[in-house]
Amino acid sequence: MRPAMGTLVHVRASGPADSVQRSIDAAFAAVELVERLMSFHDPQSELSRMNRDAARTPQTVHPWTWAVLRRALRIAEASAGLFDITVAPLLVREGLLPGSPDASFRYGNWRHIVLLPDWGVFLERPMLLDLGGIAKGFAIDRAIHELRRGGCTQALVNAGGDLRRFGPHAQPIHLRRRDGLVQVAELRCGAVATSAPHAIHAGRLAQPLGSIFDPRTHRPWNGNGAVMVAAPSCVIADALTKVAALAGPNCKPLLARFGARALWDTDPAYLEAR
Repeated sequence: MRPAMGTLVHVRASGPADSVQRSIDAAFAAVELVERLMSFHDPQSELSRMNRDAARTPQTVHPWTWAVLRRALRIAEASAGLFDITVAPLLVREGLLPGSPDASFRYGNWRHIVLLPDWGVFLERPMLLDLGGIAKGFAIDRAIHELRRGGCTQALVNAGGDLRRFGPHAQPIHLRRRDGLVQVAELRCGAVATSAPHAIHAGRLAQPLGSIFDPRTHRPWNGNGAVMVAAPSCVIADALTKVAALAGPNCKPLLARFGARALWDTDPAYLEAR
């Protein structure tokens, strides 16, 4: 277990004794690289560089950053903009991301992000991007890739409510509600992610970070309970929790296009695999 991506990342794996620890170290290294590339909080990250410079001149980025942007734009288009990585000024306004609210004007949306050949990115208008709604899922997928490549036969990566696993045996997935754990699924190979309204929970050492903002109203999502999305990859599950939260059950056909399903829970809940 190590701190990363604004939460604690848990990695569990089994396989050949001579390669498991090496694979776990590689998995954590992948997560840490994603954080260095895509952190809004780090002024030296690629994301910060894009926010500063990509509206003036195209920026060349790491293939992973470009891949996350491509996935984000695909989901934005499919959801008619319900998933929009240009909502960062709204989070700055609410104090959920660093920066001066007076300097974070909203000039554009996802349609003004242009992906160029050779990992280039250009912003047609000045704007602030935030990958907090998708990068954690991508980091988990990269960690799983390292664990598979290292020869692990079974593994799980869990980062604050987003998780992915593989192996020969299914594992129970629980939601932690106020009155305890409730099993909601079993997962053998695949990913699940959860989102809940922003709130402070008395007595919790680890508080949920961030919030879902509705691009249509520019206000936070204040829905009741939590939403959980299961998908083949965690990057898809992570992003689609925001769409499922804002759209509700009406988005089931859209989720199906990505091989995903959702559970809407009426009680604020957090995901656990046990």
